[in-house]
Amino acid sequence: MLTEKTARSTFVELFDAQVALRPDAVAVKSGEQQLTYRELDLWSGRIAAQLAGRGIKPGSLVALAADRGLGPVVGVLAVLKAGAGYLGLDPATPTRRQRRMIEETAPDCVLAEPGLDQFPTLDAPRVRLAPVAEGPALTEVLAGSADGTDEEQVFHIVYTSGSTGEPKGVKISYRAVLNRLQWMWSAYPFPANSVLAVQKSISLVASPWELLGGLLQGVPSVALDREQVLDPALFADAIERERITHLFLTPHLISGLLDETERRPATGHQPVLVTSGADALPVETVRRFHRRYPESTLLNLYGMTETSSNIASFDTSGLAEDAERVPVGVPVAGARITVRDRYERELPPGAAGELWVSGPPLALGYVRAGLSEDRFVRAADGTLHYRTGDRGRVLPGGQLEISGRSDNQVKIRGYRVELEEIEATLHKAPFVTGAGVFLGELQGAPQLQACVTIEGDADPASIRAFLRDRLPDYMLPASVLVVPELPVAGNGKLDRSALAELAGRSQQSESREFAPADELEATVAAIWKELLGTAPTDRASNFFDCGGHSLLALRLGNRLAQAFGQRVTLRQILAAPTFAGLTGLVRSAAATGAGDAG
Repeated sequence: MLTEKTARSTFVELFDAQVALRPDAVAVKSGEQQLTYRELDLWSGRIAAQLAGRGIKPGSLVALAADRGLGPVVGVLAVLKAGAGYLGLDPATPTRRQRRMIEETAPDCVLAEPGLDQFPTLDAPRVRLAPVAEGPALTEVLAGSADGTDEEQVFHIVYTSGSTGEPKGVKISYRAVLNRLQWMWSAYPFPANSVLAVQKSISLVASPWELLGGLLQGVPSVALDREQVLDPALFADAIERERITHLFLTPHLISGLLDETERRPATGHQPVLVTSGADALPVETVRRFHRRYPESTLLNLYGMTETSSNIASFDTSGLAEDAERVPVGVPVAGARITVRDRYERELPPGAAGELWVSGPPLALGYVRAGLSEDRFVRAADGTLHYRTGDRGRVLPGGQLEISGRSDNQVKIRGYRVELEEIEATLHKAPFVTGAGVFLGELQGAPQLQACVTIEGDADPASIRAFLRDRLPDYMLPASVLVVPELPVAGNGKLDRSALAELAGRSQQSESREFAPADELEATVAAIWKELLGTAPTDRASNFFDCGGHSLLALRLGNRLAQAFGQRVTLRQILAAPTFAGLTGLVRSAAATGAGDAG
């Protein structure tokens, strides 16, 4: 059995081996910046020495605040060299939410890129995550074990949505992360000339694979920035330019990439391995992928934060012609997945029930006391299981199929979201007396919607602004509707089906549009309505207050480019998100284009 001390040492030993083998080879690059293995070793070693100098040791927790780029790779390596664990903090997460995580985990140190330390009241030492020109470098993993047993050694803490109204911190061990990496290295070894894309936020459970999966095997990594990840055109350009072979994506990103590449002439470059995870992979997306990339492997992966990422895998080349769903495959990485009824009895193949997971991938539990007992349970034989809440069955061929949920958790843009957390946050908004949230749909894409009852003077835009200050982008309802009362079922609980019907009627009754001044405004208003489901009410209407988010903003930019022949970037939309601002951008782009043409 792999001990925690062995797991902790193995990460640094694998990296040291690559430094010795290929010191001058590129380890990671981001834009025009790049680091060789020797340079990465020196930088991370100097940061690790600073951490150790501030008392960080095995068992310590470091708050690691870093945006996409070289920083997360350096920071994680430095933490590993110090033998500690980390809490990954993404600058896109609202500051209030980050501070809640900090309060709950009480990290021993903050390691932050310049400008990303948002915790002025935290009494803990600081280390700056920036290039270090001189100073000693920590070259060996610090000896010693965590307080308590070795099994309590935390690699990282990842926060996920919580049904109690607060996000839940999940403790994931060194052993579980290494177990996941070793499965991929063994099942899908890197061929020659591989290049791995690093595009996930450091706060996500699957990020260690991208940060370390290629790095520890001598495979160069390319760290993409936020705009490259969100913009399909920039994403496709980066894949082609950098000759990226390994991509670990959500179904939404795969679909966006296909939309973009299908508009382009075919090139000779094809990825070697693409994985889909975090959300249901549509059958049609699989078909499109294999038509565009016939030589590439596409895996559908299944897992969650509480199982340290992926625990099942399906090679989509084996998808049946008449398949209605894409299976999530068979257990991997030592996981055992069983299907059980409400009495906790294991069900035979073909019978539907709740999925339970046991084995090496299990997380150590939740940070907050008392939460683990509901989900991490022991069966009659003493085996520890995680109750996923997912419903599914084992197909005749042994493949696992997911069919839904046994609670109010939903998936949106690759994230698991508890509707109760959004409702609890709405209840804290001024003048809100009741709240209900449900998952609707717009143009085939899932969309969160909220209904509230109020007392006093509150409008949907101010309520949504309140949420934006407290919830991540993907948890923001596309619309907040004020209703006279919330529908209640016979058991006294919120009736979400009736809520969806009520929202539909309210949207129709509240629908109002303004008269566009010219053809350009009419076209922009039509695109706005196509994307958000409702038209702007006036020229001061804000795209994001009306239900827009970063992914929809990219689609907005693409639709404007198709309509007017001039590209409007995500950065421009973020700077001028009102209807007046957007029409001004289009007019300016058109004038510039005409001037260039002349």
